[in-house]
Formats: sequence, structure tokens, C-alpha cells
Amino acid sequence: MDTQAGPDLEVIYAPVQPDVSRLHEFLREEFCAPEALIHEILQHVARFRGKQMRPAMLFLAGRLGGQECTSDHVKIGAVVELIHTATLVHDDVLDDALMRRNVETVHRLWGERAAVLIGDYIYSRAFQLSTEVDGMASILSETTHTICEGELLQLRNRFCPDMGENTYLEIIAKKTAILYAISCMLGGRLGGLNRDECDLLREFGLDLGMAFQIVDDCLDYVGTESEAGKSLGTDLHQNKVTLPLIYLMESLSSSDATWVKEQLRSPLSRESESRIQTLVDQHGVVPACLDRAEAFVRTARERLAQIDDHCVSGSIVRDRLDLVGDYILRRQR
Repeated sequence: MDTQAGPDLEVIYAPVQPDVSRLHEFLREEFCAPEALIHEILQHVARFRGKQMRPAMLFLAGRLGGQECTSDHVKIGAVVELIHTATLVHDDVLDDALMRRNVETVHRLWGERAAVLIGDYIYSRAFQLSTEVDGMASILSETTHTICEGELLQLRNRFCPDMGENTYLEIIAKKTAILYAISCMLGGRLGGLNRDECDLLREFGLDLGMAFQIVDDCLDYVGTESEAGKSLGTDLHQNKVTLPLIYLMESLSSSDATWVKEQLRSPLSRESESRIQTLVDQHGVVPACLDRAEAFVRTARERLAQIDDHCVSGSIVRDRLDLVGDYILRRQR
């Protein structure tokens, strides 16, 4: 995998750094609670917060029309980040992951019940906040509904080695890319862009989200946990068929493909996991997957180019949104 450093996030975020700082202050309050146990767990979950790319993209999209971001932008950016954080907590339970952002996962420290409940707690707070900005609650609740559909679709296809690329793309569109799409679309909407421009921003975000998840699925096979800051190898261990496995089975001989499919129909032994990992390495399928991610980034850029420059600052912001694609393709974490 090409590990060349991508654009520095400080460069990408520069036009909206004041908004990102306001978001940090807002979220600091959200990860507090009067009840001691809830507060303790929330403070731990707050350490999961990473680059906050989705709210940053919302802020960038919000400035495309030349307007300053308002408190509504910050509040909806926080909602997006809270929804994302809740999904991480729940995902770690589903994957039995040990690490997230180089700290232990919630269910490892407090148990699965506490992890599920704190995820629900964060979701409910996100929905409450969304009602405070006109027109946002229905969109964001529908988004969360779509994320859950994606997770359930992935769960249904566990132990299904014949799952094709189209189903895989549907899963990642629903469980990951939708939140990028909505972030960009809502940013444009709050920033006063017209409906066509907001629709383009939605598709732009969706394409970048697809690329992000494909790269993430590749890192599960070729990344290192010290770089990724989370448990890796969980997809194969959980019998999840992602793009590297789909491309692997297309490249294998009939007998080897049959063997891999037979192994994936039930929990894998360590020996089977190791052999499949070796086949992934030998057949070079990860570069082909990254090519697919790059194609999504190219399409995203084509959509972004269709949005008119409303002002000089809008052009600068659009350049920064364009750089997000480079960052996604070259990220290591």
C-alpha cells in the first residue's frame, strides 16, 4: 500500500479552524454527565474522537457560499460526530475489538451491556440536539436508520462468501458513506446553497465516504495496529467479506476459491485465517481495491467541480474539500 503522506489536515482545516475549535469546546461539554459512572465512560469514549473529518467537511461545505459558519453549523457538526462516536462504540462490540484510538474499547472495560447502553445514550443526545435546528431532526434520524440498515445487511451477509461487489458497495454506502454525504449536504444547506448544489455535495460526500471505507477495509489486511490505533484483522476474524476478499476470490484458481469459500462459511481457525491472509498478500488484491477507492475520489472531484464559485473564499474552501480525497487515499490511520 502507498503510505506516502497525504495533505496535512491542518492545511485542509485551515479555513474552518475557528469552527473546529468551537466544536471541540461544544463536545467537551457533551462528554460530561452528572452521574459518576456515565461520566467516567463518556470521558473514556471522548478519547475515541479522532480527526473529526465529517464535521470539518460540514463546516467547509457551509462556507462554500461565502457565509460564516453559525452556532447551528457547530451544533449539527456535533450531532454528526456524536452519531459517528456511537456507531464506533457499537461496532467494537459487534467486532469484539480490543482497541480504539490506542485505548481499550468500552466493552472490554465495562462489559457489552454498558457499551450498548452508552452508545444508545450518545445517540439519544444527538437526536435531542438535532431538534434544536429547524429541519435537521428528520434528516439525521433517517441517516441513523440507514446506518443501522447497513450494519444489519453486513451482519446478514456474514458467513456468505458468495457476496458480490454490488452488495458490498450497498453495505458501505449505508453504514459509512451516508454520514459523509449528509455532512456535506447539510453544510451546504446551512450555508445557503441551492438545492442542486446541496445534492451535488451529498453525492460528493457519498463518493468520498465510499473511498474512505474501502481504504479502511484494506488497512484491516495490510495496516499495523500501532499506526491504525485500533484492532485490525477483525473483518476476516468475524467472517466479513469485504472488497479485498471479493477481489481475492476472483483472482484465485477454482480449487483455491472453493477452499476459501468453504472456510468462510463457518468460524475460521487460526490456520485458515493465516492462509487466507497469505493469499491476500500473494495475489496483490489490495492495490486493485485502492484503485477502486481512487475511482470514487475522481468521481467526487467531478461533482465538486460542478458547484459554482460564489466568492473568492468559496474557491479556497472548495480547494480544501478537493484535498480530502488525497488524504483519504493516503491515510494510514
